[in-house]
Amino acid sequence: MTAASALPRQERFDLDAEPVPFTVRASQKVHGGLAVGAALVAVGFAASASTSPTGVLRWIAAGAFAVLAVVCARALTVGDMLVADDVGIRLRIRNEWIGTRWEDIEEVTVLKRRHPLEDGRIAVHLHDPGPVLAAMPSSTRKTTDANRRLTGSSLAVPFGLTARPSHGEVVQALHMLADARCPVREQL
Repeated sequence: MTAASALPRQERFDLDAEPVPFTVRASQKVHGGLAVGAALVAVGFAASASTSPTGVLRWIAAGAFAVLAVVCARALTVGDMLVADDVGIRLRIRNEWIGTRWEDIEEVTVLKRRHPLEDGRIAVHLHDPGPVLAAMPSSTRKTTDANRRLTGSSLAVPFGLTARPSHGEVVQALHMLADARCPVREQL
């Protein structure tokens, strides 16, 4: 054994112990399956439609499933919904990115999944959300208002069935990135 091989792996290769960014992305499998399924159902309704009153309802159902297929297919094209690194957190709400430094965050709460069909949630609570929310377009502000009514925080991202985190231990990964600049806690 040589002196170099006796050193720990990190010292042998001068690897930096930088935290790896944490991301939450839309689930490609779920949205792809829904898009294909909705498109097939839309084609089925459209193929059986006619000009009779029942046929008109089938055209309406075909249109609704076609819209669902397009919405699910669009979810396949979007990238990350949340990115956390050693600088801060960035969330994508609609087509807008909202970023904040760890120092400006009051706390991050993580609601873990309770069962397979329920999504968890990462909520970012800012010290002063006013300037961040005021700078958003009105359509994005409507989404953040709905977030606040549903989750208690304007800046929240789901994860679980519909969105996949890059690390399984969400609380631990965010805690390591926050590095005592803001508390990261699990909501019970």
